[in-house]
Amino acid sequence: MIIKSKAGNGNKIHVYIDNEYVLTVYDDYWFQNGFKDGETITEEELASLKEEAGFRLAYEKGLDYLTRRSYAQKELFYKLKTKYGDEASERAIEKLSYFGYLNDEEFAKMYSKYLFETKKFDVRRISTELKLKGIDREIIENVTKTLDNEPIQRIIEMLSTKFTNGFKDEKTKKRFIAKLQRMGYSWSDIKSAFSEYEIDIIVNDEL
Repeated sequence: MIIKSKAGNGNKIHVYIDNEYVLTVYDDYWFQNGFKDGETITEEELASLKEEAGFRLAYEKGLDYLTRRSYAQKELFYKLKTKYGDEASERAIEKLSYFGYLNDEEFAKMYSKYLFETKKFDVRRISTELKLKGIDREIIENVTKTLDNEPIQRIIEMLSTKFTNGFKDEKTKKRFIAKLQRMGYSWSDIKSAFSEYEIDIIVNDEL
């Protein structure tokens, strides 16, 4: 098999075997390993090239994703594996974690703080969201313990901010109650908050 190359975008090189496109690698990997156009390459060498190229592309793509926002390890792994496969993605995640680009505990702290303070989610909903990101249960438990969670008081604060003069009708009230439940607040906490705020909830307990 004869290997040849063609310059791609940026610092990438397109690799051809017997004039058929096979893969893309970064130019530093190409030159560091001494590949030259017109040389013969074995099946083993090609397999190794594909493996290393996939890993490097997955790693670089992982870095690219992380410049846009933070990710949990499993979340980023599943995002990478759709294009680069399990092995390359696993190696990329390991390297990103080793160099400190990925840290599930720090991610969980930051993400839970955002959900708690900005989205006003209850701890129950925050725990669910972290699970969906692939965060381990122990980390979730440790992180959520640090949140100053007083669900009844938080509901009252939302009521006083959004409904200073009460609800204009029952439909609006029911919508708000449904929203609170989606945010993770329990039915008992909602009823208690409404009672303390002196609003008649007038909704049956089937909600």
